[in-house]
Amino acid sequence: MLTLEVRDNYTLDEVSSTLTSLENASPAVPLFLSQFWLRPWLERCETRPLWLTCRDNDRIVSSIFLSTTSYRLPKEPFGSGWFNKTGEAKQDQIWIEYNDILALPEYRQEAIRCLLDWCQTQSQQKWILEITDKPAEWLQHPAFSAEVMDIPAFRIKLTDAFSDYNAFLSQCSSNSRSRIRRAMKYMQQRYGELSQCSLGSQPDPGTLSHMMSLHRRKWGKTSEGSGFDNPFFVDFHRALMANEQQHACHCEVLAFYAGDLCLGYTYNLLNHDTVYFYLSAIEYAEESNRFQPGLIMHTLAIAYFAGKGFKIYDFMGGDSQYKRSLSNEQYSLTAIHLFKKTWLTRLLSIIKTTVRRFR
Repeated sequence: MLTLEVRDNYTLDEVSSTLTSLENASPAVPLFLSQFWLRPWLERCETRPLWLTCRDNDRIVSSIFLSTTSYRLPKEPFGSGWFNKTGEAKQDQIWIEYNDILALPEYRQEAIRCLLDWCQTQSQQKWILEITDKPAEWLQHPAFSAEVMDIPAFRIKLTDAFSDYNAFLSQCSSNSRSRIRRAMKYMQQRYGELSQCSLGSQPDPGTLSHMMSLHRRKWGKTSEGSGFDNPFFVDFHRALMANEQQHACHCEVLAFYAGDLCLGYTYNLLNHDTVYFYLSAIEYAEESNRFQPGLIMHTLAIAYFAGKGFKIYDFMGGDSQYKRSLSNEQYSLTAIHLFKKTWLTRLLSIIKTTVRRFR
């Protein structure tokens, strides 16, 4: 039987040692649960989260972090707990995906049950896991009801043949294939030959500044804004890029050109045989429909990573036409909100249902 240890006083070296042990004993740990991602996040959290570990005798078999927030009237008249997040929008803009408990596979289900048993005893009535690809075990505890939202996600299973982008395009739909080839032809005729180059994990300051500027230009006026206008986001990703420790995870920035025109950049997170496409920064030099730099950049990136032996090019969560056009596999990520079964949460559920009916 597992025992749960809850700590608010721990060192980052203790965390790193534990995560390393769990990673070494587990197959295919998601990058977002590894110390590559979690340690820089912990170093920058304004309030250190709780660290919850499960033990089987003296052996730590799982790890997860928890932040709590107080009630936020009028929307939620109770406090919440956030797994591997802070509950603060600016700090959470780095956006963890494939979120979960980091556990040895044979202990995962029991560790989740042990964790939720403890959550049941706490004052918070809502517990949030965003976003995960393994929701089932989180939805089985009898003390909680759940609100779930499935988020479409897309990826490409790569083959060695895709190192020639024509081989990749040949398995796309005829409409997508035609659209991309027309865009490539237009770019080459107007600007020059298409090319890409790797800038490694840490681009020079001038290039990084240009990438940030292009991203701000596209996203700066949206409701969420560009992450590069957020000092927490910038500092966190600078730390990821500068991480030179020896492990399976690292960053790689690619730059793309048509002749002398820089079309933009992609920022990618790499883990074993998987490329997680994190963001792009694109130079929209024209408003013409023939000018399709994003599709071209992804096509060249797919060929580049296929040539390096990667097996998955993962667009992750979010539904976009370019993802549908390029991907050959769709899957789901799930946002889970667990509610303790109390009169207050039942009342809130009734109110929400009523409001939805009359909208």
